[in-house]
Amino acid sequence: MKRLLNGEIILSLIVLALAGLAPNLFPAAQAGVAKLSLLGRAVLIPSIVLLAGTLLLARSLGYERLVNRTLAGAGAGILATLALEVVRATSFHMGGMPGDMPRLLGVLLTDRFMSGPSPVSDILGWSYHFWNGAVFGIIFAVTLGPRLLRWFEIYGFLIGMGFLISPAVSALGIGFLGLDMPAMPLTVILAHVAYSAVLGHLTNRWVRQKGWLLG
Repeated sequence: MKRLLNGEIILSLIVLALAGLAPNLFPAAQAGVAKLSLLGRAVLIPSIVLLAGTLLLARSLGYERLVNRTLAGAGAGILATLALEVVRATSFHMGGMPGDMPRLLGVLLTDRFMSGPSPVSDILGWSYHFWNGAVFGIIFAVTLGPRLLRWFEIYGFLIGMGFLISPAVSALGIGFLGLDMPAMPLTVILAHVAYSAVLGHLTNRWVRQKGWLLG
């Protein structure tokens, strides 16, 4: 039993490491580490493939808790991103955001920043946007499992603040935390609160076993 538990923990840590890569690629690109198009090919795609492979290995070894938490977290995160989008898109169309983030992600992923979006760049940008929502769901579900909703609200707030203090916002030219455009930080926080509310509700329904990763 101890050996099985240790194996599950090792694979869980691998899942968390792979899931944590995607949300950091856009800030890394904005910080000048490398183009998002390069990071997409060199890091994003391999991380998704390796995550899928790790999940298949976990299933073959009988680590059903890890499989359940990963799939439940991903599904909850994707649906929670729809709630985030209601807030973000509404604010964007009312002039509360400096740009359309999924479309921006798409043109950066396809190196079309100067020529503008295309159907392919839009698909890739939206896919990356929703994948980020999925991996944030995976990270919470795998690490913590079902929790009181306030845990999810704290998590969503921290995600929003992490985005606001990242190079992704400072590169937009709207000041520290986006305070030169007051609707921007408000939108980000409210969007992530909406995300966390849906994430919490669905995670608590879909994750079968309670307890911490190391529990």
